[in-house]
Amino acid sequence: MAKKSDKNKDKDIKEIFVFAETLKNGEGALKFHQVVFELLAKAQDLAEKYEGKLKVAAIVCLNEDFNDIKNSLYENGADKIYNVKNEKITDYIGVSKGITELCKDKKPEIFLIGATNLGRSIAPLIATSLETGLTADCTKLEITNYKDGKKLASTRPTFGGQLMATILCKNLPQMATVRPSVLPKRDDIYKKDGKFEEFIPKLEDYNECITTISKEINKNKLNSELENAQIIVAGGKGLKTEENFNKLRKFANKIGATLAGSRGAVDMGLIGKECQIGQTGKTVAPKIYIAFGISGAIHHLTGINNAEKIIAVNTDENAPIIENSDVAIIDDAAKVLDELLEELEKE
Repeated sequence: MAKKSDKNKDKDIKEIFVFAETLKNGEGALKFHQVVFELLAKAQDLAEKYEGKLKVAAIVCLNEDFNDIKNSLYENGADKIYNVKNEKITDYIGVSKGITELCKDKKPEIFLIGATNLGRSIAPLIATSLETGLTADCTKLEITNYKDGKKLASTRPTFGGQLMATILCKNLPQMATVRPSVLPKRDDIYKKDGKFEEFIPKLEDYNECITTISKEINKNKLNSELENAQIIVAGGKGLKTEENFNKLRKFANKIGATLAGSRGAVDMGLIGKECQIGQTGKTVAPKIYIAFGISGAIHHLTGINNAEKIIAVNTDENAPIIENSDVAIIDDAAKVLDELLEELEKE
């Protein structure tokens, strides 16, 4: 009997795809978005529990060299890297079409994408082209038994964050987007290197429909500050007034924390939408999260699920934030804030 060629063997290997989005730092050097490493770690966990164990493949879409950062994908969980490369790819539509061709050729079982601006743009385009489902803004991913096989179970808040829904996808690939800071990264190095394949999509039906007139760097770094903050001080409706929020800002500055707020505080006009934490705002993973006057509805708790320590100040001892905190202070948030500032002034 003739042996299978290596190429045919590769065709038999089932894979989980992880979209490896790239960014440029302040010096213009390439780097991978932090959510990529979080997804790779989770993909390895899912792969172990799937039928026949899947291989994890990172999907890069670059025309330029990225050798300096390539090994970070292997170290964080990638068994293989596919680089989708074509000079025609100049915008997110080109990225989605190129990756769609790759999916049709390689037929992955699962495809995970970070819920970033780019990820949220390409995921529905890819899912529609592949005639499969997409669960967006997931907070939990698991492998579950379904009928005679295994399925990806994707969990996300629904009905305005009041319920958690777990969704299965009937077709392949089973697709999900996950917000940054929801999943933990690996603490160890997975491997030093792995397989690499360049994929050249044909893009026969692709016509560039977006023209970039100019580029301008957004100097408001608040989003990245929140996502990477080690200490976050957040205020809710319980602070009540703009004066109290100014005190909260002063407190944050004194202890070197990043300021944030709940959806309720945003709705009251006490803080900007860009500072909102929760399902409809930012997902964070600080070492310390201090909540002043936040009740802690499920959509807010979703945003702080990975905080190492939660300190909550609230008058309601039955508030969800109190039940989910490591340290709880049952008192008026504005009063406690005044006392903290008074103590800090003494130093």
